Amino acid sequence: MRETKFSKDPKIRVISIEEYLKSCNYFADDNLNLWKEFEKPSYGRYYKITPEYLLLINYTYAAVNFGLDLAEKLESVLIAIRDGKTEYEMLEIKKKELLEEKKRQRKIKKIEEQIINIEKGEKLLKKIKYCSEQIPIKGKRFTDYLTDVGYKTSNESLLGKYVVFDVETNGLRKSNDDLLSISIYDPSSGKCYNRHLPLDLQPLVLTGWINGISENELKNEQHITQEELNQVIDFFDLKNKTLLSFSGGAGTFDSSFIINYCKRHNLIGFEDLHYENIKSMCPRAGYGFEGKMTKDNLCGLLGIKGVQKVHSSLNDCILEWKLFEKIYNQPLFFIGQDLFKYHDGYIVPVTYLNKHPDLVDFAGISVPDVVGKANCIFEYELPEKVVRKVKKFPTNITGISLEHSIYCCLNAEEQDNSDFLIKNKRNLEYIGSLGSNITQIPVQLEKDGTVSAMDSNFKDYVKDVNEITIIITESISPVLEFIKNNIFRSETIYSQELCISDDQKVLALCDLSDRDNVLEIKTFAIVAGGES
Repeated sequence: MRETKFSKDPKIRVISIEEYLKSCNYFADDNLNLWKEFEKPSYGRYYKITPEYLLLINYTYAAVNFGLDLAEKLESVLIAIRDGKTEYEMLEIKKKELLEEKKRQRKIKKIEEQIINIEKGEKLLKKIKYCSEQIPIKGKRFTDYLTDVGYKTSNESLLGKYVVFDVETNGLRKSNDDLLSISIYDPSSGKCYNRHLPLDLQPLVLTGWINGISENELKNEQHITQEELNQVIDFFDLKNKTLLSFSGGAGTFDSSFIINYCKRHNLIGFEDLHYENIKSMCPRAGYGFEGKMTKDNLCGLLGIKGVQKVHSSLNDCILEWKLFEKIYNQPLFFIGQDLFKYHDGYIVPVTYLNKHPDLVDFAGISVPDVVGKANCIFEYELPEKVVRKVKKFPTNITGISLEHSIYCCLNAEEQDNSDFLIKNKRNLEYIGSLGSNITQIPVQLEKDGTVSAMDSNFKDYVKDVNEITIIITESISPVLEFIKNNIFRSETIYSQELCISDDQKVLALCDLSDRDNVLEIKTFAIVAGGES
């Protein structure tokens, strides 16, 4: 067996031709589900035959999004190195065994189908002939990888400070998945270093359906040399610039892949550069919409053209820079899935300040240092039999229905601030929306403390919400009595009372309040091992 240079990743295993054919029963039980380079894989196993290898790629499913969805997951890649002889001999032996078995059995249909499948495998092997010769690769110069993308920044304050880089990879693991391409774009000159890299750790491209990169494109490429890397660093003056990328996770995806590639090939120069993540500069989306904060979605929301279905590191560099130009020093923030631009005159709800700390600077808000100590003045625990009946519904319908029920139990006078709040929100500039996969259920608040469905399709669902709300409010009657007698006493209790800071910059809507006291209501879920 020839020496291979594949990674030590346990998902990738080099085996003998004998082991390979036995593992797939000599192609006898399959219709040869062939690997398609530019199609998204799903659950199952795929065959790929090259002039040098026999490959068997297995995919399974993994739970994602807190178990709500399933996503394809690479289970294993089995590799047998062809010799142009053994694979044919073993298939012939297997066919002879089946022909002998056919003579001894009456039910021969299954055996005949297996022989047909084996012959299909033989035809495929003959079509993709064995070849072990390595074609000499002619090296390219650094300048061969330079291109002018035709876009330069017009923002003079950004000139000479930044470059953007992007990578396409063969997976998400920096140590076990190959770096397939790298692009470095200078928005001051419009020049981009754009090049592919040969497979190093894996025997095939697994992500062609994402980035459009084929194995054929990579086979004539060579790895980066130290000389070429030095030229890249000098040409783009990388030691004196900030390298921008749009990276998920901890924000180091792109940089960690490049640095790991350099370590693997004994290259130095990229490990001490200054990296920043464009995604971390973007305003944070509201709870439940974080997964929609993709580069493509943000470009669409901000009117940036050029998004393509199939990604390339060169095009992504340009998009990322245009996105950076749009958000750089801009007072943008999300309310739920909707993006707004702050303007003077908007009074900021106090609850936004923790979610969007940049608003403090945008609005010139003076946040006082508050030092205090919380003291528990009353504690009540729901009976276990009640807890077992309680469930939290999707969206915020649980909080809406429970708060409304509590207001009614306390005879609180609801304050109507809708006109003021609508007028205040008009001070913002609406940019666009990420869209939502969550179905919002429109409800009407009733005087008896329940809510009613405004859409008859949700009538049964809202009935279930009301039943749970009644169970909770009836069970917390000692809490409500304490609130009446020990917090608000005989004063009129208000719900949704509007308070505005003296400098007219921050507002708050109180859950419950009177002349001297404010009480906030919070819901949380009880889960195994603690609370959330």
